[in-house]
Amino acid sequence: MTNDKLIQVKNLKKYYNKDTIHALDDVTVDVNKGDVMVVIGPSGSGKSTLLRSLNLLETPTDGEIIFHSIDVTKKNFINSQGKKERVDINLHRQKMGMVFQHFNLFPHKTILDNMILSPVRVLGMNKATAKEKALQLLKRVGLEDRASAYPIQLSGGQKQRVAIVRALMMEPEVMLFDEPTSALDPEMVGEVLNVMKELAQEGMTMVVVTHEMGFAREVGNRVLFMDEGKLVEQGTPEDIFCNPKHPRLQEFLSKVL
Repeated sequence: MTNDKLIQVKNLKKYYNKDTIHALDDVTVDVNKGDVMVVIGPSGSGKSTLLRSLNLLETPTDGEIIFHSIDVTKKNFINSQGKKERVDINLHRQKMGMVFQHFNLFPHKTILDNMILSPVRVLGMNKATAKEKALQLLKRVGLEDRASAYPIQLSGGQKQRVAIVRALMMEPEVMLFDEPTSALDPEMVGEVLNVMKELAQEGMTMVVVTHEMGFAREVGNRVLFMDEGKLVEQGTPEDIFCNPKHPRLQEFLSKVL
């Protein structure tokens, strides 16, 4: 882990329903290069809203998200030559791979075609090169023999492994995981978490929203606890799980551990 700040979140707010619902309430946190930051908390605490705000799938009401010295929540920024430029949201999203609960694979395309679609269309990657890279990644997660299969022919755990390596095809700088195992049968959870553990061991920067406390303790180097839109407590896994300070965190852990 380093102290190189990859993402800086400052005073982030997300309000709904004429500002009566505070999904995010003044959240400030840094994501350092190489972090495996695990976000825990009860349902409705703002975990997924925070994650989705990082790549602007949610548009914050207020606050800053600074990535590569650019506040991506703004429409424009001043470049190094002192000129105004538009923030390129699509470029920003390319650098942040996103893995959702429900895979989001195209059902009418093979696994291989699902994987090469974005690199070819968005990055302009040569199709043959994209196929070679896709097959290497599928082999890495034990699915090279499923390249010509369709999503309906795969188990939930297999589909989620495909979703992870599909995101890796874009060579992101950070991977965002939004409860990646919550839609899986319990026996399939482990195969997905193992892929995520390998990514963490290789130094991939990751922000993971999950209910898997074992993963948070074993793989995370930082844990955030959120409740009612607020970042209530953060620290190392040992801090959070062995020495929780806030009463709300103590209460939460007493119910989930």
